Amino acid sequence: MAEWIYDGTFNGFLCLIHETSRIREFPGSIRTFPGEEQSFLFPAKIAERDDLLAAAVRDVLRRRLSGRVFTSGYFAFLSSGKEREMAVYRYFSLVWQKGASADRILTDSRVAAVHEARRAVSRERHRYLGLLRFSEMSGILYAQFTPEADVLPLIAGHFAVRLAQERWIIHDTGRNRAALYDSGTWCIADFRQRREISLSDGEKAVQELWKRYFTSTAVRTRENRRLQQSFMPKKYWKYLPEKDPPEEL
Repeated sequence: MAEWIYDGTFNGFLCLIHETSRIREFPGSIRTFPGEEQSFLFPAKIAERDDLLAAAVRDVLRRRLSGRVFTSGYFAFLSSGKEREMAVYRYFSLVWQKGASADRILTDSRVAAVHEARRAVSRERHRYLGLLRFSEMSGILYAQFTPEADVLPLIAGHFAVRLAQERWIIHDTGRNRAALYDSGTWCIADFRQRREISLSDGEKAVQELWKRYFTSTAVRTRENRRLQQSFMPKKYWKYLPEKDPPEEL
């Protein structure tokens, strides 16, 4: 079984599935390019990305595996697991061979691994839908976050509906990518912050008022840090303005 390389995108992964199926070869491992040095004795095989082919593969998988199975695999692919590609590949292969009912065999490690990853990604997506904070800068709303899973494509569509009249950027600082929205359409592209974000005067005033409200409504005698962190773990605090103390009166 050979090692396979792809470009790291879901479309590239779908093309890898097509190519390995075409030559009837189950991959021994899957990694993105560029990566660690490959062996000269056993050179890796490369799956080229073709978006039209990926769309066709997606349609076939949805029909053969069911929409639920395909979505579970997609969510698991977006997880932070190191072996996520092989986990999803094994899961799709199992359901392809045994039918959609195989997705209910939770004692099978291939099914359990994908379901666990899907739940983790779903939880993180749900939390960021409520915790993502936008700031105004020169007529554009800007939000930054550092999620464990690649949830950017899962939340961008939500904000395209909720903030349809605005122009905005959602920046995944860990992956140096961003969702960019303007005039009813959005896309995901490579994005690096080259200078400090400059907030508008109105945004600064709003953030200060929000910090004061957050501080003044807290009942110090009933403070429960452990309970607070169970609902909102510290890893989500970095970009929450209310977690910074307000300026002195």
